[in-house]
Amino acid sequence: MFDEKVLNKVVASVDRELARTAYPTDFPVLPPIPAARYSDPEFFKLEQEHLFRKTWIWAATHVSDLPQNGSYKLFDQLGESIIISRGKDDVIRAFKNSCRHRGSALLFAPSGRASRFICPYHAWGYSLEGELKSVPEERDFACLDKASLSLLQVRCEVWNGFVFINFDDHAAPLAEFMAPLTEKSENFPFENFELKECYTKVLDCNWKVALDNFIEIYHVNTVHVKTLVPILDTHSFAPSLLANGHGCFATKKKSASVYGDVGLKDDAVGADDLTNMYTIALSRFPNSMTALDPNGINWLNFWPLAPDRTLLMAGLMGPKMEDAAQDTAYLTMLREANVAILAEDVDLFAGVQRSIDKGDLKQLIVGYQEQCLYWYHEEIDRVIGPDRVPEALRMRPLLGSHLGRSV
Repeated sequence: MFDEKVLNKVVASVDRELARTAYPTDFPVLPPIPAARYSDPEFFKLEQEHLFRKTWIWAATHVSDLPQNGSYKLFDQLGESIIISRGKDDVIRAFKNSCRHRGSALLFAPSGRASRFICPYHAWGYSLEGELKSVPEERDFACLDKASLSLLQVRCEVWNGFVFINFDDHAAPLAEFMAPLTEKSENFPFENFELKECYTKVLDCNWKVALDNFIEIYHVNTVHVKTLVPILDTHSFAPSLLANGHGCFATKKKSASVYGDVGLKDDAVGADDLTNMYTIALSRFPNSMTALDPNGINWLNFWPLAPDRTLLMAGLMGPKMEDAAQDTAYLTMLREANVAILAEDVDLFAGVQRSIDKGDLKQLIVGYQEQCLYWYHEEIDRVIGPDRVPEALRMRPLLGSHLGRSV
């Protein structure tokens, strides 16, 4: 799956971390991160207006969710309702869930299949490609130009089966945005996987408090004594900063999989020496991360609900199975393993948020292994525009010259 050159680079990076006994002399000392970035309502508004409106975001769906023409799924985050659907021409598109007549939502069920989109209010009808096709009592509308009243379309593109949307018509293509992660995962067998389930949980914290936890391994020896410590050699954790705010991590394994012996054949899921010996994890800017385990993927996404509330959405993915009983047993294992690990983390987040909100924690101290926290904060400011960020909350750009130095 991964070529020898990639494997050698991972081995060298991990071995370097295992041998390291002091802070790297060629890496900058990271200043603390202003804690108000996790609580300030005005900064939260800046993130909503500029960050999540101008960045490619996962639409909480996968091509396996849209197997047939007319299959659809709703994306209801960030104050939006977006229809993600597969047209008769097999193209996946995204539309605002809003009738062009008087704004009623067209669909309410979170997923399903439709031959047309019919407004439940006045029955205006749209094709799967978004074109306005039928208007009851059309004679009552003078000079009605149906061609100009198609559903409002949102940019929609697919990466390795994952469906992404972007509200910015001027943003670079998804392939360009994801290129740094594509390079790190181009041989992973995404094509063998399908989305089994989206597990969700509301967290009492800022979305970045939750994200921070999953892009460092410093906490594992304390928090995950029974679940991850027997599996991962935490001292081997080798982080790498990637362009566009992304990150990549490699950690040496003590055992083959987080999921233990799941009974899957290596050749069926694409396991090889690299994935058997190392956990390769990706953090995708702005709000998600996953580990590339051939036995199952938990793609974590953190959706901001308020400055102190977040929706955790875990996209649980696994290999395609024809046997229904085997698939059910596999999903049960996948869910239980991931929920158990998540439970050890999420109970801590409310306390972190309270310390920030009360002013007990005015800045977050970050170490070398937490460099990806600092890096994505830098990227947040770049996307928002540094001049829009209040000076007291602004990040000092330090890490741009340190991209791709590791894994």
